[in-house]
Amino acid sequence: MTKHSKSNPIYELLRKSNEYINSLFKDPQKFLLTLIGILFILLIAIKFKPVFITIFLIGLGAFSMIYIRFVNFSHYIGFELCTLSTVLASLAYGPGVGAFTGFTTLIFAFALSGYFRPKYFISVLVLPLIGLLTPFLSHMELWQIGLIVTVLYDLIILPLYVLMGSRIISTIVFFITHVLINYWVFSTFGEFIYRIIT
Repeated sequence: MTKHSKSNPIYELLRKSNEYINSLFKDPQKFLLTLIGILFILLIAIKFKPVFITIFLIGLGAFSMIYIRFVNFSHYIGFELCTLSTVLASLAYGPGVGAFTGFTTLIFAFALSGYFRPKYFISVLVLPLIGLLTPFLSHMELWQIGLIVTVLYDLIILPLYVLMGSRIISTIVFFITHVLINYWVFSTFGEFIYRIIT
């Protein structure tokens, strides 16, 4: 572990979360107890729809990146549902919930994917800002909101990633695929999910 990673609390949180997830895969009893705990929490949350929906959106975003754990070079492709979850939570329940969803879903997404670096704290800090910004765009169509926040998010984080060592070509590939995929996600599934949660 580098000196930089030791001083990065978000990196440490991701590393420990990844270790816990790996231990679940190796210990069926621990996995079962965790699953029962999650189900118990969900049963309680059902009585409180906003809580239940927020948990659902966090899970949706988090599990959308688990494929990175199993597919080589998949981290260059900008497929994720964290942005969608953040925007929907913000529109449905306000900027505070949107910011919380953005922060939490990305923490779990990086942990589940098993692919995280100290520099990823930038994304974890920027996505909540998208949650805070989204209500100001609520007069637009959902696909327009999705497109704007995706481009804005990438324009903030990707130059910083390049400055921290990311390759320019891979960054450009990620930007193009991220924008196109999020446009497709928001225009195809966004309105449908939003109607369900509101």
